Amino acid sequence: MQTYSKLGFLCLLSFGLVACDQITGFNSTSNTADQTKSPAVTLDPKAEFHLFIDFQNKNNAKIATLNQEIAHVTQSGDMANLAPLVNKFSTEINGIVKELDTLPIYSAEVLKLKEKAKILLVMSTEVLNENVTLHHHPSPEGSKALLQKRDILLKITNEFAQMNDELMQKYGPPPQP
Repeated sequence: MQTYSKLGFLCLLSFGLVACDQITGFNSTSNTADQTKSPAVTLDPKAEFHLFIDFQNKNNAKIATLNQEIAHVTQSGDMANLAPLVNKFSTEINGIVKELDTLPIYSAEVLKLKEKAKILLVMSTEVLNENVTLHHHPSPEGSKALLQKRDILLKITNEFAQMNDELMQKYGPPPQP
């Protein structure tokens, strides 16, 4: 069961990294002109998509670092340090979700992508927490529930990647400063 939990845990981490990599295949910096624009008057889906991509680029390193720390602790077998790290991961993800809520995105297609990203982040945290719980209290029912949730997370990840790719083709990457 311990090996199964570790493999499942590492699989989850790879999904997080895949999701981060699906968002962008390039590096860009934040475009402050897009961030200071008044959100109420006109919809500009292209600018909103670029704002979303800039936000994701800003947070990719943070998420990747947390995933690496969790993978290192898991691989080392130091499970005593895993729970505080998972709490740190959850706190960081909750902060990212709250910050994502403040992005001035109003166009339907980009808003749909933003909401899918929030679901993906929250569900990743839930699956991670459930995996740690299952490691400490293994059960066949818990394993089955975790696998079902993992499958849902995979589906959401694929939907997010597809939506992101479609918008990237439609609007292109943000302009480089």
